[in-house]
Amino acid sequence: MSSLSAAARAWHRLMTRTSLQRRVSVMGLSFLVVVLVLTVVLFVSMLGSTRADNAADSLNPQRDLLGHVEQMQQDVVVVESTHELYVTAADLERLERYGTARTEAMAAYDASRRQLVADVRDADPPLEEELRDQVTRALDAAARWRSLSDQQAGFKARAQGAELNESVVNGPVDEAFLQMYGQLGTLQEQLADARDDALEEARQDAVQTRNVQFVVAAIALLLVPAALYLVRRWVIHPLGSLSEQLLRVAGGDLQTPVSLPGPPELADVAASAETMRRRILDELADAVSAREALQQGQPLVAEVRDQLTAHDLPVVPGWSAAAALRPAEGLLAGDWYDVLPLPDGRFAVVVADVSGHGARAGIVAIQLKRLLEAALHLAPEPDLALAMAARVFSDEAERFASCVVAVVDPDSGTVTYANAGHPAPLVLRHDEGQELRVVTELEPTGPLLSWLHLDVPGAWRTATASMAPGSLLVVFTDGLTEARSTGSTEELGIGGVLRALGGLPELTPQALVDLALDEARRFSGGRARDDVTLVALARGATPLSAPARDAARESTRNGAQSSRT
Repeated sequence: MSSLSAAARAWHRLMTRTSLQRRVSVMGLSFLVVVLVLTVVLFVSMLGSTRADNAADSLNPQRDLLGHVEQMQQDVVVVESTHELYVTAADLERLERYGTARTEAMAAYDASRRQLVADVRDADPPLEEELRDQVTRALDAAARWRSLSDQQAGFKARAQGAELNESVVNGPVDEAFLQMYGQLGTLQEQLADARDDALEEARQDAVQTRNVQFVVAAIALLLVPAALYLVRRWVIHPLGSLSEQLLRVAGGDLQTPVSLPGPPELADVAASAETMRRRILDELADAVSAREALQQGQPLVAEVRDQLTAHDLPVVPGWSAAAALRPAEGLLAGDWYDVLPLPDGRFAVVVADVSGHGARAGIVAIQLKRLLEAALHLAPEPDLALAMAARVFSDEAERFASCVVAVVDPDSGTVTYANAGHPAPLVLRHDEGQELRVVTELEPTGPLLSWLHLDVPGAWRTATASMAPGSLLVVFTDGLTEARSTGSTEELGIGGVLRALGGLPELTPQALVDLALDEARRFSGGRARDDVTLVALARGATPLSAPARDAARESTRNGAQSSRT
């Protein structure tokens, strides 16, 4: 037992230290040995199959039938010979002896005839139609010969000399015998030809079977290097690529995403590594923001930040949402967003970008947010809400803000919106097998919010758009599209964002937000120059049923009441 345990421990240590590449090599060699063994087995089975074919040929039913035809030919010759001796016998002793011989020969003929009929009836596979017709002709000729022979023997037995002499002179029995014998000869030739054809076909099948077996063996041998190549390509190389990327992250390069197109198991490992990289970046960003917040020296920073925090995203059956905000400096941002449930069952998506950074911009953002919330609850019309919110800037002559208010009907997918100089939100669609495309752009419907348009009637108008099932509404601030690295004038742009999103296998709101923010951070070299805010809202691919719509409407009303509370 102790020796077995020591051997087991040694084997465990060996397998622990053995690299994956060596294991794959051992697997490939094992596979090669298995294929060689199978090839030998196939060769042996081929020899056995050949012997079995030869044995089957020796028991070919057509051979049996041919043998019975030949036997019948011999029997009819004997019958005919004894019949002639019988009808020409001159004394009683010979007559009795030849009569007995004729009777025995006729019995043997009858047995051969019955065997031939049984062979034809039980043939498997059945005889071809031409052979069956020839058998019928031979049997009909034999029946006619038998009838005439028996009639002539009757004349002899009854001593009807005149009738006997007439039948002998006219020779109907001889003529019938020759016709029958000719038909049997023709049948024999056709059976022999059929047998030879069957033997040739069997021989060709055997040759073809051997060729196929050789081809299978050759293909099996070729599969070994192919399998080794695929294992190296699908396992060894992806693992090497993943290792290089992780070493790069460990070396401090946190801006290059970790990705691995390959087997699902390895892709999952790469996805976990990418999640870890993003978490590290988020932790670094929070640390930098906290340091800058301390440098700002404002005692109300935490309170202002809490006031600008968005409500929880509403849960609406058939819809999904995700959002994120990353300030450029400290903990405060001039950007803010919110998704507000409305009393009539709809919900409003609001995104605003106040000029400037720091505590003062945050206070103006709070005022703007409170006014917009109140206006939307009183009268959920986007243009009226913007007109009311613009009064925030009556004492802020040096500040302005861009803002989008989009009211979404979850039943119909209709989006009623007003855009105050904000980057145009996008309605996107990513159908299976097609590229990501922009369906609609929610262009500005009025100027920026500022003191210049406080008393201008109808400065903002309302427009509508539609979200079909399977589409997404994406609202963002210019910090996303204007991302650029220090010392460069090249901006990411909406095209760069869409190109990055096009690589997603499934375009969900959370995946869109994560990838878009990560692309902006990577493009700007890890340090944002402006606040970045992003809200993504997706309508399910299947329209809601009536009960689901009622539940969604009730859920949104409850959310609105709790929000007001």
